[in-house]
Amino acid sequence: MSSRVERTHAAVMKAAIELLLEGGPDALTIDGVVARSGVAKSTVYRHWTTRDDLVADVFAEIAPNLEPPDPALDFDAALRDYVGRFAAIMSDERWRRVLPALMMLKMHDRHIAAVEQRLSSEQSALCGAILQRGIDEGKVDATLDLDTLMALLTGPVLMAGLTSTTPLDEHFVDDVVEHFLAGARPRASR
Repeated sequence: MSSRVERTHAAVMKAAIELLLEGGPDALTIDGVVARSGVAKSTVYRHWTTRDDLVADVFAEIAPNLEPPDPALDFDAALRDYVGRFAAIMSDERWRRVLPALMMLKMHDRHIAAVEQRLSSEQSALCGAILQRGIDEGKVDATLDLDTLMALLTGPVLMAGLTSTTPLDEHFVDDVVEHFLAGARPRASR
């Protein structure tokens, strides 16, 4: 991509993200992007065939990247690190404002559904690998369903982030991990 094309792409994405954050998906229109970015409508349509393509790219652009914990960490520390990183993402005001729209739009738009599926798959793979370590080390009950375990671990963080009812601080992360581990231990250890 040439530097001119990169600048144009960046100007469109910046305008589109601002519109999405300010007014939700309905505010993200091609005309609005053109007005805010100063990029010609024909140029916008050269890069994005439809508004839905642009919306999907905006969600993909602002979607957080959940980094894996250091492989040298023991299971408990890796679990705390994962929950802490997830809590930090859910503390990001920008992401909290667009996540509900992403969840709603995925039902109606295959491009948005693909973005949401990619995010979900990445999170599931990362969380599943950590939980599998716990199972392998005998710290998590091997008879429990992995998908259910992931929902029990991430659900409190997701809920607290979306409702803004609880600070997603270190104390919260420790409580989530402690309560999760108490319920996920092998039955003989409970």
